[in-house]
Amino acid sequence: MPSTVDIPLARTDRRALQLITASGRNPLDPFVDVDWTVSIDDSAYHLPAHWLPLYATPAWEAMSEPARIAYSRHECAALCGAGIWFENMLMQVVLQHLTTIPVTSPAHRYLLIEVADECRHSTMFGEFIRRAGTPAYAPPADTPTIDTLGGVPGAQALGYVLILAVEEILDATNRATMKDPSIHSVSRQMAKLHVLEEARHVSFAKAYLTEAWPGLTTEERAAVVGIAPHAVANVAGLMVNDAVYAELGIVGGAAVARANPHHQARVIEGLAKLVDFLAGLGVINDDTRPAWKDLGLIA
Repeated sequence: MPSTVDIPLARTDRRALQLITASGRNPLDPFVDVDWTVSIDDSAYHLPAHWLPLYATPAWEAMSEPARIAYSRHECAALCGAGIWFENMLMQVVLQHLTTIPVTSPAHRYLLIEVADECRHSTMFGEFIRRAGTPAYAPPADTPTIDTLGGVPGAQALGYVLILAVEEILDATNRATMKDPSIHSVSRQMAKLHVLEEARHVSFAKAYLTEAWPGLTTEERAAVVGIAPHAVANVAGLMVNDAVYAELGIVGGAAVARANPHHQARVIEGLAKLVDFLAGLGVINDDTRPAWKDLGLIA
């Protein structure tokens, strides 16, 4: 007998049809919509200064303006490296989900479009890293992967919670980047492309979780509720990469960044939409909210 998450979901299918139409109406190509003839240099910040993890710390105050801009280039490259890693992990969730969906379902077709979107995003991020003159930053080798969810009750639903965590926390940074005319043009173009396509991915994930959640077993829901804050905290933790600070010779920089109240507030801001959604779903409730707060995910 199929699990509850394999049952056809009519509202999710209707949303998938809308997203298929939207994807066809606004096709994007990072090698057309991003002008790679522009040198990725330190003529401008690559991320808004106030979104950088070291911002407003003594280490930041001690840096010259050219050093701060160079730091932003490395942080942007590290964010791109994390983006590639995230998308490789989250595509596994989508591909596994595809094995349970009939090819006649609109959700099947849309999820294939989503996988193609993520592949393009990874090529875009890789191109930035190659041109930015930085190391090929990536999360540490011992970072927990999506494979650790294997056998966990409600693993598919939990996978979509993680998709939302990644998309929402990156979306906040990307929106700030694309709206700031002082940011390097390549970084702004990348951010705009990512925002437009990831908005569709978020829409599908929310539609799916909203409809699938009531059909999960009590055991599945309990597993998602219990694991979600720790899994989301792992995602948030990857917003600071120790290798950036080692490369730039900022002694203790990663620890300073993680402890930076300004950075912690940005993480909470980036996860705010996810927290509201999960509270409405019941994943975050009076019993679980303290765990989310202790992990620095909500104020």
